Amino acid sequence: MARTPSTMPDLGTPAPDFALPATDGSTIRKAHFAGKPLLAMFICNHCPFVKHLRDHLAATCREYGEKGVAIV
Repeated sequence: MARTPSTMPDLGTPAPDFALPATDGSTIRKAHFAGKPLLAMFICNHCPFVKHLRDHLAATCREYGEKGVAIV
């Protein structure tokens, strides 16, 4: 895998507006989560690193989802 420098914005930076396709054919938009903390992860389900962390990511998403954090 190529080493690529991070372009992550600073934590706390407001997310830009977005429209993402959902698995049910609908569109998910930032406005759907107004007033809630939002964690957006751009990951690939066949990436070896994601596969390695899959169970931990799922558990973390469940934990924070129960605390009111929206996760996409």
